[in-house]
Amino acid sequence: MSTPEIINYLRYQARQQVFSSTSSPAANGLIKAIALIDEEPQWRTKLAENIAYFKNGLLSLNLNIGTTQSPIIPVKIGDPHKTAQVARMLLEAGVYANCIVYPGVSKKDARIRTSLMATHSKEHLDHVLNAFEHIGKKIDLTKTR
Repeated sequence: MSTPEIINYLRYQARQQVFSSTSSPAANGLIKAIALIDEEPQWRTKLAENIAYFKNGLLSLNLNIGTTQSPIIPVKIGDPHKTAQVARMLLEAGVYANCIVYPGVSKKDARIRTSLMATHSKEHLDHVLNAFEHIGKKIDLTKTR
């Protein structure tokens, strides 16, 4: 057998290649998620309600959230050290949120990234808003507006 024939044989007969033409679990998950949008529209409505509620709460605390239109809402702080401190204080308050600093964003655009889901309750959102309010009383989070 020549080299191209061996390569083709292995490509179609080797165990690790047998199922390589099937869609990945991630693709199947996306297909199901799209189907659920039609089958259970209440989740999309609930997510939109959560986004509006949470954004209004952050804005009422005079926090800079930029212009996001998605369930991923940044709280822009600017200073990377202050941002890391806020992330640590949030975690101590039982809130996990991503601390995004350089090189993920520019050096003066550090932020806390929050991510909302339709399954979050108003109590969950209030807990996070209360944590931001409490932290904001200790550290000025509005200077970078």
